[in-house]
Amino acid sequence: MPDSRLTLSTLLSLKKRRERRIRREIARLEEEWQQVEQRKQQLLQAHQQLWQQWRESSSQEQTLTSLQWRLLRAQLAGYYQQDHHLQAQVAATDDMFAHLQRDKDEQQLLLRQVLMDQEKLNILME
Repeated sequence: MPDSRLTLSTLLSLKKRRERRIRREIARLEEEWQQVEQRKQQLLQAHQQLWQQWRESSSQEQTLTSLQWRLLRAQLAGYYQQDHHLQAQVAATDDMFAHLQRDKDEQQLLLRQVLMDQEKLNILME
């Protein structure tokens, strides 16, 4: 009987180590989530500023020479390209959120399984 108790104790120790590792991974994923959230906020703020600049540039009424017209068109085209670039980055952060959520859900499931296994081992050891 002492041999089985030692085996159960060893198994419980392994399960507790696994629990700590899973909890660290969940904490890492939550920290990464916060970083991605900050990045998305920065992108959205940059996007808003870009749109403000774009509106200001296109709302001015003025008579333009041919050169000024080409420069204005180039500037507006630059705003358009920046806008698409920022939208792509925002979409990438949304994809990262989905990926992080999937990973976190998987880790939460593993944690629940490990905790149930630990409870079973505790009951067997009593």
